[in-house]
Amino acid sequence: MAPTPEKEQKLKDSNLVDWAVFSEILQMDEDEEGFSQQLVETFVSQVEETFDTIQLYLKEKDLEQLSSTGHFLKGSAAALGLTSISSQCERIQNYGHKINFDDFELTSAPATPSSSHKSIAHKSERKSDPEENKAKAAAPSAANGTRNENDDANTKEATKKATETTSATEKSSNSSVPDESSDDFWIALIEDALAKAEDGFVKSKKALDEFFE
Repeated sequence: MAPTPEKEQKLKDSNLVDWAVFSEILQMDEDEEGFSQQLVETFVSQVEETFDTIQLYLKEKDLEQLSSTGHFLKGSAAALGLTSISSQCERIQNYGHKINFDDFELTSAPATPSSSHKSIAHKSERKSDPEENKAKAAAPSAANGTRNENDDANTKEATKKATETTSATEKSSNSSVPDESSDDFWIALIEDALAKAEDGFVKSKKALDEFFE
């Protein structure tokens, strides 16, 4: 039985498929009933196997095979109009050739404030004690001057240590992000594309199952 107009509209609105391509496949059902659904079912099996293969190549860091496999799956997905999958497979294909065609950037997590920063903030925000103020007022001015100098020195030292800690943390975060000269950079990009391809596959399969049921 042919899908209803309501189901067709729902699949169109999902933006998961290129309807111009997919509708041509549906027209083949006129010659062989259920042909389009058979194609989709075959593709589903193919995708699941191919994702497993890509995971294997990721572990081996085989960029050449990753590019080839991405190219293969891109063609299969595009033939059915499944753009949410084919677009990510195109990324895998290009990253495997070390081509960052979409200028994708790897970013590190922002550095968290250090405990030294918090310590300094707490000191500056502490409310003054009236009795403590009276004691200070009664103390010799020379002692006050010495204490103030010590406080200033301690604050400067704490600030210096906080700055050094933050700088070290930022350097560590930056160093953890590989650059384009490293295979790890391209592997990380492919992992991102694969995760999005898998997400697109799950959503597309659900939408197509509802379309054909």
